[in-house]
Amino acid sequence: MTISAFSDELAQVRTKKKEFLAQIERIVPWKEWLELIQPCYYKGERGNKPYPLEIMLRLYLLQNLYDLSDEGTVAEAIDSRAFSEFCYVDSSNQVPDGDTLGRFRKILIQNGLQEKLFDQVVTALMERGLILKKGTIVDSTIISAPSSTKNQKKKRDPDAHQVKKGNTWHFGYKAHIGVDRDSGLVHTVEATSANVHDVVETSKLLTGEEVVVYGDSGYLGADKREDAIIRNKSGQKIKYKINRRPSQIKKLSKSGQYAAKKVEHAKSSVRVKVEHVFGVVKRQLRFRKTRYRGLEKQRAKFNIMFALANLILADRPCLAA
Repeated sequence: MTISAFSDELAQVRTKKKEFLAQIERIVPWKEWLELIQPCYYKGERGNKPYPLEIMLRLYLLQNLYDLSDEGTVAEAIDSRAFSEFCYVDSSNQVPDGDTLGRFRKILIQNGLQEKLFDQVVTALMERGLILKKGTIVDSTIISAPSSTKNQKKKRDPDAHQVKKGNTWHFGYKAHIGVDRDSGLVHTVEATSANVHDVVETSKLLTGEEVVVYGDSGYLGADKREDAIIRNKSGQKIKYKINRRPSQIKKLSKSGQYAAKKVEHAKSSVRVKVEHVFGVVKRQLRFRKTRYRGLEKQRAKFNIMFALANLILADRPCLAA
């Protein structure tokens, strides 16, 4: 067998990476996303001709899908056949360098385009009837940030803070999300430093159309805050179904504990849908630790990650049908 024949045979082999990229190719609304970004992209009126926008967008998505650095993304696009085919490039001359990819990401952040891409996905899912906004599950997860001072400024990220969860201290940020009760898809994303309490962000995660809100014990008292949304836009009172702390249940009688545990189990069986979203973002897309400094960059990163998570979850058979 010749080398070219062997290479052609390898190209036909289906791997998990190729299957995943084929799924991304199918579910990403390329036309809509390119139209959103195009007005903010380089016009090419001066200097060198800019790289095609679609190649830049595809490289940017690969970077987020595989948690790669700028240089790592470029190297993979050159070395990996699956990546180069996904980006429609067949030579290294068609692939920009890491600095160019970094400047493209900066354009997206400065123009708030990650938020617009997320909103476009939510709107499309609403049109498909997958996000109804009649019930919201609120939750948050910690995204770690580098705590080392071995950098140019000799300082830690000033926007990131530390918080104790259980017996472990974490330094970084929090991603707060509002998830549709029925489909388990994200309709709202907020970014804060890790030391901001969950209950503080509750009202920002609601659409105002809910009839019920679910949350863990970190959201106790959410309905009693000054900024709480008590009634929805139709004037109907919103029910806050927040899990009680185990210590509160232990104070009850045996019969009271039995009844309370059944109620808490019913709440948790709905609330568990939010963990599917975090599972996609933190395990499948490997986003557990941020590479960037500053709250603005984290907000942009969270929006694109949860936009991709929504697209992946909406493609599952239980929702795609």
